[in-house]
Amino acid sequence: MENQDLEKIKYEAAKSHVVAIKKFAISLVVFCVLFLLFFGSDLLNIDGLHFNFSRVSIVFWIWGIILAVRGVKLFVFDYDWERKTIEKYMKNK
Repeated sequence: MENQDLEKIKYEAAKSHVVAIKKFAISLVVFCVLFLLFFGSDLLNIDGLHFNFSRVSIVFWIWGIILAVRGVKLFVFDYDWERKTIEKYMKNK
């Protein structure tokens, strides 16, 4: 019985992690598409490939930073890290 509950908890955690990855991927694609639509012609000067990031809106800077933080949280501090930390904490108690 306890094993089934543990498997159900693991499944739910894995499912929520996959949903979070999906949401992150969609957010990243939307960010990239909108960024290219708004600033694509300004960022790439075809004559010499001169990049100009000074004209990028503060909204895109903030959005990019938020996406970066979400990515680190999602891929660095993922479910396995969380599970190991919980198990370590439980053994110390």
